[in-house]
Amino acid sequence: MTQGSILVCAPGTPSLGGLSDALAGLGAAVRFTADGEAAAAAIALEKPRAIALAQTAPGGTIRRRLVEQSLDEWMAHSDDSCIALFETLLAIRKALDGSRCSIVLIGAGVGQTGAPGHVALATAAEGQRGLMKSIARQWGPDIRFAWASVWTPLLHPDVAEEVLPEQPELGAYRPPLGARPGWNDVARAVLALADLAEVTTGQTIMIDGGEWMFP
Repeated sequence: MTQGSILVCAPGTPSLGGLSDALAGLGAAVRFTADGEAAAAAIALEKPRAIALAQTAPGGTIRRRLVEQSLDEWMAHSDDSCIALFETLLAIRKALDGSRCSIVLIGAGVGQTGAPGHVALATAAEGQRGLMKSIARQWGPDIRFAWASVWTPLLHPDVAEEVLPEQPELGAYRPPLGARPGWNDVARAVLALADLAEVTTGQTIMIDGGEWMFP
């Protein structure tokens, strides 16, 4: 495994502290920041080998029917998160100053599955993932990207598990691997993705125990 520190950056996503603790428990040298400016300052002090980043817009996890949202609310809960992520990535790129780095973006699985009342959150997640794919084409080879899709309540504890879709045709459902992954499992995947970035970029992986299978 490639050596070097991992920077965990969590603007608006305090639950990512669980990932930071899990990475440290696996022996990684971890630094944690709560916003993009702090991330850029941390990078200037020491270039990391990888960055794990999740950016959430204020109010983005509020459950509300689409027809009940005003345009301003929709923009704040969906579009603004993509703009904020882009601004954070620009600051990170400037701070990296040409150094090679893997960036693993952490996103909610609801972006792939959808959920009643969480159209804005799903749209924000997919918008960020699409942004990642576009930037990956332009910023390589120095900056490599991956998208890690995780169980939505793990990343956003205020999203109720019961509103998320399951697969009723399978009966009493359990993911093929027996359970939905926690932060320790996500941490192992982040380390693997950081190394995988030597040969690929712009890829998506579902870290959900095999619950949803996408091409």
